[in-house]
Amino acid sequence: MNVLLIGGTGLISTGIVKALHTRGAAITVFNRGQTDDRLGAVRHLTGDRNDFPAFERAMAATGPWDVVIDMICFRPDQAESDLRAFAGRCGQFIFCSTVCTYGNTQTIVPTLETTPQTPLSAYGRDKVACEQLFLRAHAAGKMPVTIFRPSHTYGPGGNVINNLGWEPTFVDRLRQGRPIIVSGDGHGLWQSAYSEDVGVGFAYAAGNAKCLGEAYNIVGDEIVTWDDYTRRTAAAIDAPAPRLVHLPTDFLLAVDRPRYLALEEIFRFHGVYSNEKLKRDVPEYRPAMPYEEGVRRTVAWMDRHQTIVSADSDPMEDRLVAAWDKFSAETVKVFGPK
Repeated sequence: MNVLLIGGTGLISTGIVKALHTRGAAITVFNRGQTDDRLGAVRHLTGDRNDFPAFERAMAATGPWDVVIDMICFRPDQAESDLRAFAGRCGQFIFCSTVCTYGNTQTIVPTLETTPQTPLSAYGRDKVACEQLFLRAHAAGKMPVTIFRPSHTYGPGGNVINNLGWEPTFVDRLRQGRPIIVSGDGHGLWQSAYSEDVGVGFAYAAGNAKCLGEAYNIVGDEIVTWDDYTRRTAAAIDAPAPRLVHLPTDFLLAVDRPRYLALEEIFRFHGVYSNEKLKRDVPEYRPAMPYEEGVRRTVAWMDRHQTIVSADSDPMEDRLVAAWDKFSAETVKVFGPK
């Protein structure tokens, strides 16, 4: 296969390229060339996809492509540029969307691909608009399309998230044995997938006729509570068993809504999605990386690249825990057993 990957340096992209190599694909990546990659032997095209005329001219001068995979299309104007660039010039167009298109207010668990999409965030709304443009083009016979909706993907090259979002001090807090805030009662459900596992799903959907015109959740198999996620992350990196402090989500948002925007839009809700449809059509997709080993590899990469931020640099979490402990103690004095 002759495959073009737009983006190419992110977590999922790196996994896709590794899996495509195992298939013997000829791989070209298009990006700005500003981020180090771990892609191995690929052909590089450099440019800015947001310079639409230049991008579309560059694509007209290359290809045609058996498969185009766009990992960095986030807005409808970018999707429209893709349609001008690739309609009639590729055998399959794979669009990386997101489970945020569902809106995350899950009343049925797990979420299926047929669940109505009612996104809460601007990110989710823009991805839905892109999906609709691509699916209309597919229905009109202009370009065969496949849509993927990843959830949380982790691995070397990225961060280790927590229930509050992408706090860069999380790993250091675990290592120091500091209290860890988990919103609500800690029983919210979460699902993570290792980047190389996700890459296999994309790579083996490439050239697969069953996937044309379809949308797929691409998520891991294991479902855990946020409390379990936090404890297992600590154990995986040989950190002390954490003291988990449960704070109401509304309280955290009242303290600093901008800081906890990801909590408001994503992490306060269950994040559980079915991957059965993908396993049916792409039998090669079988998530295999144990969470603990994936975390160890991710944190080892973070250590090598010095991306772990000291917990001392951000006192907010300690201040919140201290305030909550004081409030709880005073409340027990007033309302506790007489």
